[in-house]
Amino acid sequence: MDRIKRKVGGQMQEYDVFDGREDPVERLNPIYWQEGTKDDWVYTDDGYVAQCLERKTYTDAHKRTKTLVKLTCGVQWVQPNSKLLYEPNKAAGIYSMVKPRSWQEREVKRQRTSNVVTAYVQQLMDGQKPDWSMLGNMYRPDQKIPEATVKRLFKQRVIKNMVEEKMKEVLASRGVSKGFVLDTMLKAIDIAEGKQDVSNMLRAAENFVDMLEMKPSRKVTTDTLQIDMSSQIMDKIETEEKKLIASRKTEEKTKDESTLP
Repeated sequence: MDRIKRKVGGQMQEYDVFDGREDPVERLNPIYWQEGTKDDWVYTDDGYVAQCLERKTYTDAHKRTKTLVKLTCGVQWVQPNSKLLYEPNKAAGIYSMVKPRSWQEREVKRQRTSNVVTAYVQQLMDGQKPDWSMLGNMYRPDQKIPEATVKRLFKQRVIKNMVEEKMKEVLASRGVSKGFVLDTMLKAIDIAEGKQDVSNMLRAAENFVDMLEMKPSRKVTTDTLQIDMSSQIMDKIETEEKKLIASRKTEEKTKDESTLP
C-alpha cells in the first residue's frame, strides 16, 4: 500500500493506494475506473486500487460531452481506449494531470527559464562568477529567497543540458566549433614539431574541448574498438611533447659538456 499526499479542495490530504493483489482490496469491492463515481473504490489500468473523488461531464462549444474521472491517484477522460495509470503519476509526484510532467519538464519550457539560462551563460562567457542574487531575482522574484530557488533550478539535469546547449550556441556565434578546436590542436602539433612552446595553446584548446564535450572517448561494440578522433590527436600531442622534452634535455647536456676543459 502507498500513502500519497496531495492537495484537494485547497487542503493537503493523505490517501491510500493499494496494490490490486493486497488482501484488503477484496473487501473494498472495487470496480473499473471508467465506471466509478464519487467515493467508489476503483481499479486503475496498471492494477492499483484507489478511491474516486469525482465524476464530472463537460459540454464543449460544439455541444459534445466528455466525462472526466478524478481519482485520488490520477485523472483521465472516459474514452474507449483511454488508460488511467498510477505508476507514471507516482513517478512524477503529480496526480491531477492526464499526462503528468515533472516540474523540471514544465519549467524547461518557460520563457523565464530560457532568459535566466542565457544570462548565466553570458556571465560565464564574460569571465564572471555567477551572480546568483541577480539571477534569482531575474528568475523568480516572487520567491522568499530567489537566490536559493535559482540555485535549485541549476542543479537539475535538464537545466544543465540547457546550459551546455546555450554555451555551444554562443561559442558557435563567436566562430568556435569542433572544427575550430581540431584545427587549433593540429596547429599545436605543428608548433610542437618545430620545438616551440605550445602549452598555452594546448590549455586554450583543452578549455574548448571541455565546453564542446570533446573529451576522448572509447566505446567497445562487440569486437570493434572505436576510438574518437580527438583521442588520436591527444595521443599524438603527448608523443610530440615527449620528443620535444627529450630534445631539449639533449641540447642542454651538449651545451654543458662543451664548457668542460
